[in-house]
Amino acid sequence: IKAEALHGDLTQTARKEALANFKAKKFKVLVATDLAARGIDIANLPCVVNYDLPRSPADYVHRIGRTGRAGETGVALSFIDHESDAHFKLIEKRTRQQLPREEIKGFERSPYAPVELLEKPKGPVKGKRKSKKDKLREAAAKAQQGK
Repeated sequence: IKAEALHGDLTQTARKEALANFKAKKFKVLVATDLAARGIDIANLPCVVNYDLPRSPADYVHRIGRTGRAGETGVALSFIDHESDAHFKLIEKRTRQQLPREEIKGFERSPYAPVELLEKPKGPVKGKRKSKKDKLREAAAKAQQGK
């Protein structure tokens, strides 16, 4: 599969070139870091794959919204393991959606969490507290409603 990477270590010229080549269909897959993916506007993007979940539910919605725009259809896939379960449930709660789960043959998930995960000290759930960006978005939405 022909692919290119889009990440923060590239020059702005290299990023623009990679994006232009993707739009021109010179390769099929664009692998982008979270930071580099911000602001990308690609019409008719058929699929977005989340290898890692973004920190905030708003960023999740923003990222998967890259596909299926303007009445088009699209697919958003997220890999969820035992470690990201709680965070994905939080995303569902904040977006008020129950998202379908599907297991791929050969990649079935064990019903048991890995021992390393069970022994890991319990910290806060990723994304549990609202980010500064989420708080600003909420304040802006409330201000718009008050007009």
